[in-house]
Amino acid sequence: MKNRNDKGFLLTFVIVALAMMGMVMYVMTDGAKSLLFRADAACLQAVERNLVASGLAWAQVKIAAGGTAAVGGPVDLNTASFGAPNAKLTVRIVQVQADRATIRIGTSCTKGRRTLDSSRDYTILLP
Repeated sequence: MKNRNDKGFLLTFVIVALAMMGMVMYVMTDGAKSLLFRADAACLQAVERNLVASGLAWAQVKIAAGGTAAVGGPVDLNTASFGAPNAKLTVRIVQVQADRATIRIGTSCTKGRRTLDSSRDYTILLP
């Protein structure tokens, strides 16, 4: 037969265990948020790299087809196949020389609350 002290100890143990579980859940939630933030950042960087590579490939094909006539204003390319709903890719062929070309590529991609905007000049070697 159990006495009253055993029941009180068990109830106190259960209450302390529930409090500890609450603290563990809080710490784990904070860690999960951090992981999600880093995963979103890595995803945005990967989409940006893919956009830049696509823009450079497009510009190289345009230059090969048109030579110096390819130099002109900025062109917005379709980004539907990248899987990023708000991605934008703008390519402008700045200068074409005999063995190299200067390309300005602007990218923008959004995931959640984060937006990654970039505009850089690239020099590619022509065949």
